Amino acid sequence: MTICYPGIGGKPLIVVCVECMLTGNAWHVQMLLDTGADSSCFPAHLASGFGHDNSHPKVQVIKDAVHGIGGSSDAYIHSVRIGLIHPSKSSTQKTVLAWRSPIEKMQFVEKMDCKHGLIGMDIMREWKEVKIEPTKKTLLIKITV
Repeated sequence: MTICYPGIGGKPLIVVCVECMLTGNAWHVQMLLDTGADSSCFPAHLASGFGHDNSHPKVQVIKDAVHGIGGSSDAYIHSVRIGLIHPSKSSTQKTVLAWRSPIEKMQFVEKMDCKHGLIGMDIMREWKEVKIEPTKKTLLIKITV
């Protein structure tokens, strides 16, 4: 199955469903397709929006887990999973997923300063194909699962 999304703001940014594995609650979140990222992740400040607490004693913290342009950063591991929204079967009242990630734990990175998450190669390897095609107004993102 191939799912098509318009890129947001001319970037390979799509809206996905993020499910909390502890509560079953779900949110729609923008995520950037980042082929340069080994692991999918979120900014640490978004954890509370998913009902998670980075300072909870049971949360696993990995010191200097992420390395990038801003240097090293700690990561908090939370139980969430990404799902690709089926655009033609979903409505404002009901979200239908075309695909769910087998990965059920993700990093929430301390020094990551943005309003969206990153879909890295750990998730993109699960897909058969990803195509990003420029159009006159934006990008067309085609994901085959």
